[in-house]
Amino acid sequence: MRLLGTPIHLKPWKRWAYIIIGALGLALVYLFHRYLNLYALLSTEPFTLLNYTADYRAVDPLAFSVNKAFRYLLNDVFAMLLVYGLFYERRFLRFAFYVLLFGLVVLMPTYLVLYLSQPAGFTSMISHLHRVVFNPVLMMLLIPAFFFQVQQERRSGPPGQM
Repeated sequence: MRLLGTPIHLKPWKRWAYIIIGALGLALVYLFHRYLNLYALLSTEPFTLLNYTADYRAVDPLAFSVNKAFRYLLNDVFAMLLVYGLFYERRFLRFAFYVLLFGLVVLMPTYLVLYLSQPAGFTSMISHLHRVVFNPVLMMLLIPAFFFQVQQERRSGPPGQM
């Protein structure tokens, strides 16, 4: 049995478990994103539902940053589980981890600075950047790219055979 054209190194039920946990985790993060208030759990603040929008309402910068980082990490970890279950190749998982780090080090700080500084005329850009960073768009784009790479490798044969 093969999933997406790659040989199985794990028992099939383990691979399906990774796929189901990853997909279910992504769905739960999406459905319950307003309840992911990690800052309130870690501090003495009372728990409140999150309602961050691009209209720049006043927010506590630290609470906003902690909660956004938590959501980003949850989304990308679940997306990485999905990638791992689909392909089970360390090189793909490693690349997905580098994408996670890029988003964490470059994209998320850019988003946070723009959102918290509230520059005039940037609401549309911030909205699009929010979707790329906090919805696992980059990670989900890796799946068709990895699938294409696997198909190309299968057509050309194993490395060193030409």
